[in-house]
Amino acid sequence: MAVSTNSMTLADYAILSNDPMVRAVSWSLIEAGSMAQDIPFLGRATLTANGVRWEGDLPVVSWVSINEEGPTTTGTPTPYQEQAFITRNNIDTDYALVHDINAITDPRAARVQAYLESLTYDTNHKLINNNHVTGDKKAPVGIRARIDDGTTYKVRSENKLNGGGVDLTYASATAATGNRFFDYVAKLLWLTGSPDGVGVVLYCNDELQRRIEYMARLMGSQGGYGQQTDQFGRRVATFRNAPIRDVGRKSDQSTNIITNTETSAGVDGSSTYTSIYAVRYGPMQFHGWQYAPPMAKDLGLLESGSQYRTHINWICGVMPETNRCIARMYGIKMS
Repeated sequence: MAVSTNSMTLADYAILSNDPMVRAVSWSLIEAGSMAQDIPFLGRATLTANGVRWEGDLPVVSWVSINEEGPTTTGTPTPYQEQAFITRNNIDTDYALVHDINAITDPRAARVQAYLESLTYDTNHKLINNNHVTGDKKAPVGIRARIDDGTTYKVRSENKLNGGGVDLTYASATAATGNRFFDYVAKLLWLTGSPDGVGVVLYCNDELQRRIEYMARLMGSQGGYGQQTDQFGRRVATFRNAPIRDVGRKSDQSTNIITNTETSAGVDGSSTYTSIYAVRYGPMQFHGWQYAPPMAKDLGLLESGSQYRTHINWICGVMPETNRCIARMYGIKMS
């Protein structure tokens, strides 16, 4: 299922939709830092998506003499399938709270906003860390699990890049280590098939995001690091053309989704290392599909007369269409 050039990201929905609720929900997710703002979503009412990708058995190229007929050639693409997942909740607000004359804000709007922040935390965590062995089988498999189990999810083994313990600690940081780090990040982009970073987004935690800016200043040159402005006028840090985003915290609002306690081998532990992920979005790369944009519908006062209800619903899935559109660099020393 090739992604259409007419597919839309949450940013597109926030700007273009003529449905005020869709615009409000989309903007709330963007403002909270949802990774879903980067994913191009194709509207398609299906719970499964089938596709094929070329993983090595490419058509043979033949060279011929003048007047010699070219032989027919073909290759064998690999079929694969992804499934959609559903996030769905009802948010009830007591009649007494809605009509309380002392209320400063609309309690229903405040509760929906809180839910959307929680949805951002949870979605980002799922898109990075979820797996179907010890994680949530009702949610998508995350980027980390796909890269770690490349045989199952058809990701090239080299797309799990060992950063070699590159030391970004304040005590040890030098222009040389900064240069070494940016060299690794350049390779991370190359592994996704986009050396200039076009179409790629880099994901890390907030501390590494700040440390990258610190290393650029320490080097006394940009080294590929820069800043751009997004469609909402916000400043965005970049390496080459790839935005660098902080994926934030889990729903407890304290635990980093991408921790600084990984081991040097990139597994969970109590050490002092972290990772940075690269995702290349676009046609024939990493994208998603959905029944419809994220929806919040006000169902009004329930029959009981005691509760107002808002219904939240989103059915969507993700689809990596090549074996190199996602990559991870681990072994970055932080302290």
